[in-house]
Amino acid sequence: MLKVAPPSAPPALDHGGNGYPYSRIWINGRHVSIEKILQDKEESRSAFEQSVFSFIKEWLTGEQNFHLTTSGSTGKPKPVVISRSQMIISAQRTAERIKLQHDIRALVCIDPRYIGGKMMLVRCLALGLRIMAIDPVANPLIRIPVDKCVQFTAFVPYQIHSILESKHPHLLNDLDSLLIGGAPLSEASRKQLDRFQCRCYETYGMTETVSHIALRLANTAAKQPYFETLPGVDISLDERGCLVIEADYLNEPVITNDLVEIAGPGKFIWSGRWDNVINTGGVKVSPEKIEKELEAIFERNNFTHRFFIAALPDDRLGSKVVLIVEGVQFSSELLERSLGQLRSAVSPYEFPKEVYSVPEFLHTESKKIDRIQTLPGITLLSALK
Repeated sequence: MLKVAPPSAPPALDHGGNGYPYSRIWINGRHVSIEKILQDKEESRSAFEQSVFSFIKEWLTGEQNFHLTTSGSTGKPKPVVISRSQMIISAQRTAERIKLQHDIRALVCIDPRYIGGKMMLVRCLALGLRIMAIDPVANPLIRIPVDKCVQFTAFVPYQIHSILESKHPHLLNDLDSLLIGGAPLSEASRKQLDRFQCRCYETYGMTETVSHIALRLANTAAKQPYFETLPGVDISLDERGCLVIEADYLNEPVITNDLVEIAGPGKFIWSGRWDNVINTGGVKVSPEKIEKELEAIFERNNFTHRFFIAALPDDRLGSKVVLIVEGVQFSSELLERSLGQLRSAVSPYEFPKEVYSVPEFLHTESKKIDRIQTLPGITLLSALK
């Protein structure tokens, strides 16, 4: 039986029918009537707009259950049904933690086909935030008119990276707070966020947990080294060292494939994926650990190409650790210098045996790097001793 905790502040509106307190939304530069959305009289101009209009209509006409597909965080992707009440509780607890106020403008720029975009709309519709929506692009902030600044939004890491590397990173300071989810935030982006006063929260969660169950403040003087769970969430580890999540609004525990270190009650540090672990010569190696070391080294050496650590078959080791670098033109001198520094920072089993390049990384629909699909296009650059 679904367990539902008492509502937390701010209270949700959650009326049946058209209970949204505003008569229109702003989307891609124009105002759209809620009434037209409910009557299917507003023509969508993109797949994103269609998803936004469809969800708004479902919500405001009292739909109780929503069908999604998981991203594979807890195994193979599978269909899942999430209830209205679960979404409302999740939205309320986020609002309480980050102190969302009624009547602020919230920017929706993540596809509502996925849980992250759906929950941005739920926060607006259930808590009374003013909806502004823009097709998902690398830098949504440059498309916001100067007279319509927003106070709250959610980005995926590639959007954060694009904003920070743009000519207008200062636009982040127009926001009061933002959520960052969908994939781990790079250490380079995290350091750059220290320059801004907007409160930037990294999130941990998945479709199965109805968006995030924990937040980590990534900047300001109050920034945190760990994720901290929302109220009503309990965490533990299974025999693999992977996170197990129990929450008063979930029907059953969620067993993840995320390797974490529990840092205290309701606090944990994410260290990698159990299903990414490489068994090389009988030694288990975490790609994320190597990537973290190499990211810091690349940043010091101003080597700006994206990369990831992968495994390839090896006759002697079973699997060998390799480095995949994005791009076709880069400084081999900087790369060699960086790898020389990496050698003293990791064990011999963790050090890449070969370096490959690929013109461009492939991505999943939710904008994560698709490591598996990228591998067939790689070209050997060098073998390392």
